[in-house]
Amino acid sequence: MSSILRFVVCFFVLAFALPANAQDGATEGKSPHITARLIAESATVAPNGDITLALDYTPAPGWHTYWLNSGDTGLPPKFKWNLPDGVTTSDAQFPTPELLPAFGLMSYGFTGRTVLLIPAHNGSSLSAGDTLPIKAHVDFLVCADVCIPESLDVSLNLTVGAPKPGAEAGVIDKARKALPVANAAAATIDLRNGEVELGFPMADVTAQGAYFFPAQGNVTSAPAPQSLDMGAKGFTLRTKAAGTGLPEGDLSGVLKLADGTAYAIRLNRAPLDPSVHGLGAASQATTKASLSGILIAIAGAFIGGLILNLMPCVFPVLSMKLLSLARSGHDKGLAQQEALFYGAGTIITFVSLALILMAARAFGQSIGWGFQLQSPYVTAGLSLVMLLVALNMSGVFEIGSSLQAVGGIQVSSKRPRLSALLTGVLAVVVAAPCTAPFMATAIGVALAQGGLVSFAVFVSLGVGFALPFVVLTFLITLVPGFARVLPRPGKWMDVLKHVLSLLMYAACLWLVWVFAQQVEPYGLILLIFALALVVIAVLKSPLPKFVKPLVLAGGLVLCGLSASLPRAEKIQSLPSGLLPHRDFSVETLASLRAEGKPVFVDLTAAWCVTCKVNERLVLTTKDFEKAVADTGTVYMVGDWTNQDAAIARYLTLFGRSGVPLYVYYGPNNAEPVVLPQLLKTADVVKVIRRR
Repeated sequence: MSSILRFVVCFFVLAFALPANAQDGATEGKSPHITARLIAESATVAPNGDITLALDYTPAPGWHTYWLNSGDTGLPPKFKWNLPDGVTTSDAQFPTPELLPAFGLMSYGFTGRTVLLIPAHNGSSLSAGDTLPIKAHVDFLVCADVCIPESLDVSLNLTVGAPKPGAEAGVIDKARKALPVANAAAATIDLRNGEVELGFPMADVTAQGAYFFPAQGNVTSAPAPQSLDMGAKGFTLRTKAAGTGLPEGDLSGVLKLADGTAYAIRLNRAPLDPSVHGLGAASQATTKASLSGILIAIAGAFIGGLILNLMPCVFPVLSMKLLSLARSGHDKGLAQQEALFYGAGTIITFVSLALILMAARAFGQSIGWGFQLQSPYVTAGLSLVMLLVALNMSGVFEIGSSLQAVGGIQVSSKRPRLSALLTGVLAVVVAAPCTAPFMATAIGVALAQGGLVSFAVFVSLGVGFALPFVVLTFLITLVPGFARVLPRPGKWMDVLKHVLSLLMYAACLWLVWVFAQQVEPYGLILLIFALALVVIAVLKSPLPKFVKPLVLAGGLVLCGLSASLPRAEKIQSLPSGLLPHRDFSVETLASLRAEGKPVFVDLTAAWCVTCKVNERLVLTTKDFEKAVADTGTVYMVGDWTNQDAAIARYLTLFGRSGVPLYVYYGPNNAEPVVLPQLLKTADVVKVIRRR
């Protein structure tokens, strides 16, 4: 709204307000559309002491009042105090305002009960026991479809004496907690090309849904939307300016986030810092989800769990369960129990991983989904488990009672239920990083919402993952036609075990390769020696029986030592045919965006099988290479094989908690486009070539 129109509105408001203010005989604490009272946190105030007063008022249903900056229209409440000599009050402190759109205009105010805090000081000469009368005349502009100036009088008698909590202390304490929290961030404001740019170096807050209320008028155009632009160490809000310049003097305001958190901010006049912009608008996945959004996330997690069974990383573990089903399929009770214990193992592990992840984040750790395989201790241990499974399935050795059910290996009928449970655990630990479609958004919502929402999403994910095997087991054991399909146990099972053992050997080699990206070369050598010692310990050899446990213990110790040598310099485990690329950096990305260059961001990891499939089938193809070259697109790759706080924070911008993540930034600061986790060359090329 122009300054002239604003002047006209205020002129008429004041013109109508004069006769209303002149009216005498208004009921104390009431006007036609407002009921108010003046309260204090204590009935007593010390000589030369401070006390907090409050105007507690409620407009009639459907009516509203205004904040200290009313926006396009309106006026804030104004106080005229009648106080004893020496008693002073400070400016009223307002809670966080609401947006009040009407007729294409935008105002800032309050629609319900509102409590304004007023700091006061008793500098009077009154003595202990004397009455201290406090009176105020308050002018309001109260609006619905029309605006009406109204006035009322409120009063309060205090006693001079030692302060003690009064009957209204709880109301005032609640109002104090509702005030915007003071934040010392070095926020900036700048006017550029008719836009106000507000920079907030606040990387520790969730910026989605942020809105800034300027405390001064003529700063921003209230009806104009405020667009969000994320940066490496904060974010920026851009909106239309109210005029051709910024008001003189100090500027401040309230920054309100989608979760209701609000901060009182002081603004410095300065250009935007490069670290608070350039990455585009973030996903809304971390804002407060609606019931429908939560139900969609739960359904998406269930579908993602189903699809996860088709991912290559889970094949080795599922092969053990299929073999177990073939062996126990003719013992209906045992097969059904094993299936249920396997399902319980998957659900418990999904929920446990989520709890660990949320706890780590609560303590400030920047980790995400798949974090377990970022630990060399986990990859070393899993490689050892996979090797033992492979050796056992190859018939090299039989696990005795001391090692029975290691990693969920079902080789004996003595503890089949425990073995099935551990197989479910192992399947999730290995397969969880292979995020399937529908899982990424669902997991992002779960981790952002926490509580029962998170629990429901991860239970749904575990149910989806376990359901195919559980259903197959019950069909085979309960439906005669299915049961007859299963061949009876025999020599064919030994042949199948040898064939499936190849999958386990491959899984072991893959984990050793991942481990090699995480530790120094000496660590890899130690792991190889550790695996060799374990093989010697379990082989049928002439070694004395008392020596084998020592050899096995030595292998386990070396396995732990090998993981204690993390790689000092980060390396990227990328295929040889990958295009020339820039290493991922949010600062570099923001700089390229500022230059107007298109950028394709590829976040990957050595343990992410989906990432490796996309790299081989799409990101190393001639069509992709030509599209990147023809459009001048900068290809940027980030490797998350090891923990990287910058990548973890970037993932959260898009509501993601794990890789892969593919984001295309078009030229001239176009908004980012998030691509699917399973890529198709034609779709990727189409996005890159689209202008």
